Amino acid sequence: MHLKFPKSLQLAAAVLLVSLHLSSAWAQTEARPEVSKAEKPVELVYQSSFQNYQRYSASAIQSWKQSNDTVKDIGGWRAYAKEITQEPNAVPSTANHSHGVHQ
Repeated sequence: MHLKFPKSLQLAAAVLLVSLHLSSAWAQTEARPEVSKAEKPVELVYQSSFQNYQRYSASAIQSWKQSNDTVKDIGGWRAYAKEITQEPNAVPSTANHSHGVHQ
């Protein structure tokens, strides 16, 4: 089945297609910046991230009794508890924690 369109509609469609084609071609053209040949290219230096890599080395395995004695000599969890209780009258660094809200 052949459809008949008015000549004005055919002309409008042709003009539309041509204008779309020209505008897309115009949008794709890119002005290239001028390159000065007098400038020397930048010398790139590559340094591997793995160049100074140190492989993981586990500490020597001890008996559990020796490990517990080491923790005991250091002070174990009580050392951290002492740090908290040493300054009971400590003043907070800032009196007002308003997070910048004006009062």
